[in-house]
Amino acid sequence: MKSFALLLAAALSAHADDALRDPTTLPPALRSAMAAASAASAASGASAEPTDHAIRQVVFAGGRAYVVQRGRRYAVGEQLDGARIERITEQAVWLRESGQVRREPLYGGVEKRPPAAPAGSASDARKSKEKP
Repeated sequence: MKSFALLLAAALSAHADDALRDPTTLPPALRSAMAAASAASAASGASAEPTDHAIRQVVFAGGRAYVVQRGRRYAVGEQLDGARIERITEQAVWLRESGQVRREPLYGGVEKRPPAAPAGSASDARKSKEKP
């Protein structure tokens, strides 16, 4: 009976340690690796804040298109990071800077194409289980 009580006490003690641990915190090994990486980047002179100003989101509201950058909406004609917005579509944004217009794609490397023509012929339509 004593051994059972000791085993139960050990189990409850281990469970209490688990209950005190915050599940949203990073594991200690990951925290130390991240700290080492940030220290190395600080030592090399790299800035901690990314300077990427790529356009990542376009919103259509009220019949108008807007670029969303850093929590603010920018419409055609407004200035965005020193460039004037010329045109906004669902695939890209055109910006005029220093007299030059450049296209900033929203999804680099992704191309929108019309759907391919169906490979089947009219005979495939007859094989369909749908009723006309």
